[in-house]
Amino acid sequence: MNFDTCNGVIHVVKRGDTLYKLSRIYKVKLSDIISANPYINVYNMQPGEEDFLIYTVQDGDTFEDVLKNTGVSPDDLFKFNPDLYKMALAADMEIKYVDFQK
Repeated sequence: MNFDTCNGVIHVVKRGDTLYKLSRIYKVKLSDIISANPYINVYNMQPGEEDFLIYTVQDGDTFEDVLKNTGVSPDDLFKFNPDLYKMALAADMEIKYVDFQK
């Protein structure tokens, strides 16, 4: 698997997982999972396999919504979606930070 080309979440298959079950858990279309994993054997998924999952942002989604709906950590989300760091912020948004240089 090439992690550099993953545009979503990576799920490690557990016993009893099905693509349909994963589509419900991660709230993505079954066809999107199949498209993102062209070599997956849908009839014989093995525990330990790693599959790409793609979450499509819905209108009004917040960063917190994406984390909640995908079940991944912020670090993993940024790891597999480095362009999130470059996304434009909304005008008048307040960003909190600590100035460690003082």
